[in-house]
Amino acid sequence: MELFTIHNQHAHRYPIVISLPHSGTWIPDNMRQALLPDAILANTDWFLPELYRFLPDAGFTTLANHVNRYVADPNRPTIVAPVGSYQRTTIYQQNTFGHPLYAEPLSLETIQERLKTYYQPYRGALQQLLADKIAAFGHVTLIDLHSFAFYPGQPGINPQDIVLGNAHDQTSSKAFRLQITDVLNQAGFSVSNNYPFRGGDITRHYGQDPRVTALQIELNYRCYIGRRRFGEEELTGYDRPLFIEASRRLSPIKQLLEQIQ
Repeated sequence: MELFTIHNQHAHRYPIVISLPHSGTWIPDNMRQALLPDAILANTDWFLPELYRFLPDAGFTTLANHVNRYVADPNRPTIVAPVGSYQRTTIYQQNTFGHPLYAEPLSLETIQERLKTYYQPYRGALQQLLADKIAAFGHVTLIDLHSFAFYPGQPGINPQDIVLGNAHDQTSSKAFRLQITDVLNQAGFSVSNNYPFRGGDITRHYGQDPRVTALQIELNYRCYIGRRRFGEEELTGYDRPLFIEASRRLSPIKQLLEQIQ
């Protein structure tokens, strides 16, 4: 089982790394057997590698996770002990709706094994890709791609189409954030900046390095999967015309990134 795919690993045409940490759907058999029968692994970043296929096709170095975020979340800091909600732990004990996944808490041994087997390889690969770009160009731009169904804890709010996160202009410049915002606005997307997603650990951790420009892009499910409300569910398909149109509308991101040298 390949844990992730790297496209254009050794290509140094652009100082760009694209990361898709939550797009995987695979889970190991021992986890599947331990899950409660009614456990729902909701809020995966469904179908994003296909949606953004134009980025690796254009030559950008792209890291796409195959492992489900519920196995180990590479967009979190390393937290060994099982604590809190999914937003504050690396190995989830509950799903994103707060419902338990297991009949009994996971053992410390299981948590450590998952960190070693599934978390560290993704973060290690990402670290190496960034280091390779810095060695080649002196700097690198990291784009971390995600999607969402609703604003967490705010079910009554009508969300924007896209949320850009750069820790309030700490992991990238304000000018770069506004450039991306303008491109997306021109494509017809409404954009929220740093609300309610300001960037996960990947954006904030690697963005501390002055040689790294890091930005997270969160896309609303309703823009590319289906024009409906989404609940606690696992998805197996999408509205194909909507999906194709969304990919076309997102493609100007490619032209903007191509200008970075």
